[in-house]
Amino acid sequence: MTGYDPNFLGEGIILPLPRFAPSLAGLVVSNPRLRDNILADYVNYSIITNQEKRSPILAALNINQNLLKGTNRNDNWRIDTRIGAQFQLDNDYYRSNPWDRGHLARRASVAWGENRREAQKASDETFYFSNATLQHENFNQDEWLALENWVFNLDLDSNGKITVFSGPIYGEFPRTISPVGRESALIPSAFFKVVCFVSKATNELDVRAFLMLQDEFALRDKLGNRLFNFQRYQVTITEIENLTGLEFEDAIYEKNPLLFNEDAEARERLNIGRFPEEIEVDEPSDLVSANEPRETILDDQIPVFIAAAMVNPSGNEREGEWVSLINLSPEIIDLSDWTLSDGQRDPLILNNVLSDLMLLPGESVRIQPLNPLMLSNQGGVIVLYEKPKEGQGNRRRVDRVRYTKTQAQRQGVPISFLNRQVL
Repeated sequence: MTGYDPNFLGEGIILPLPRFAPSLAGLVVSNPRLRDNILADYVNYSIITNQEKRSPILAALNINQNLLKGTNRNDNWRIDTRIGAQFQLDNDYYRSNPWDRGHLARRASVAWGENRREAQKASDETFYFSNATLQHENFNQDEWLALENWVFNLDLDSNGKITVFSGPIYGEFPRTISPVGRESALIPSAFFKVVCFVSKATNELDVRAFLMLQDEFALRDKLGNRLFNFQRYQVTITEIENLTGLEFEDAIYEKNPLLFNEDAEARERLNIGRFPEEIEVDEPSDLVSANEPRETILDDQIPVFIAAAMVNPSGNEREGEWVSLINLSPEIIDLSDWTLSDGQRDPLILNNVLSDLMLLPGESVRIQPLNPLMLSNQGGVIVLYEKPKEGQGNRRRVDRVRYTKTQAQRQGVPISFLNRQVL
C-alpha cells in the first residue's frame, strides 16, 4: 500500500502530515502494524484514527487528475484489523437512521492509477470503516458532495496533482448516536478540508481551506451565535487548527489567502470586514484568492432581509418564481440600483421590476418576474446587494440566503427565511 506521499505535488514542495497538539496526541491509535505506528496506508491515501471517538482524525490523500479512471462501486465495507475493531464504528452505527458512512477520502478522487485495475483497487480500499464518519444523508449527498466535486474538478492547478487533508470536528455539545446494545458514538459537528496544489498562475504552492457545519448549535461557543444550515465556509488554517488540535506545515499556513489576525494594511487594501476571515461559499466564484479584494458585507448594518422565495411554483417556472424583501428598520429604504443575484447569472436590477423603489418601515415587497435569475430546484443561493458607493466598484452585500434541494421540492410552497438568526 502506497499511502499518502508528502512529495506528491512536485516542484520541490514537501507537505508533511500535520503535527498534533498535546491535547490530541494521546488520542491517536498506535500500533506497530501501522506506518510510523499511527498511519494506516491505503492506495493513494492514509488515515490517522482517534481511539476515543473511534473515527478518523485525519485523511490525507493524493489526487492525480491525469490518471483518474471510471471504476465500479463495491460498497463492501470492512474493518481494518491493523487499527482494531474497537476503534472503528461499524454498520450498527449507520443502520436504520439518517447517518451515512461518509467517505473522508472520496472514492472517485482516490480511484486513479496507471491502468483501470490499479484504479479499481484504490476505489475498493476506500470502503474501510476507518475511512468513514457519521455524516447526515442530506449533508453527505448534497453540500459535502458539492465541495468534493469542486476539488475533483479543480482547474486552478498546473499539473493535475492535488493534496487534500480532511477530517471531522467535534463541538462543545455534540450529538450522539446509540445503537441498541452498543456504546454511544459522538456525531461530528463539522468537517474541514484543506486543498493544496501548484498554482498554474504562479507555479507555487496554493491552498484553500474549508469548514462545513452539520450542526447548527454545537460550535456556538467557538464561532458565535449563528444558525448554520450545512453552510460551506472558506476559512483560515488557524481556525481549523484551533478546532481540531492539528498543526499544519508552515508553508500551508502561509499560502492560504485568508487572514486570521487583525492587519490594518490588509484590511484597507483587500476590503476585509473582520478577522478571522470566513467567506461563505456556494459557487466556485465565491472563493477568494491571494491579494483579491473581498466583497463588502453589510448584513449587520442594513436591516433589509430576503424574507421568502417561491423557488418551485405551480405552473410556469419562469413566470411563477419570486423573491420577497422586508424592511425591519425604522427608516425608509431606497432600493434604487439594488440587485438580486442567484450566484451564477447576471444580476436582476430592481429598478427594472419595481415601480416603487421606496420600502417603508415594516413593509415587504415581492419581486416578480426574476428574469434573468433562475432559482434552481436543486438548491441554491439568493443574494441581495445595495448599489455601490460612488467611486467604488465592488458590490455591497445586504443579505444572503441559501435553500436546499429538499426545501425546493415542495411545489407551490414558498420557502421562508425569516426564522434565521441574524449575525
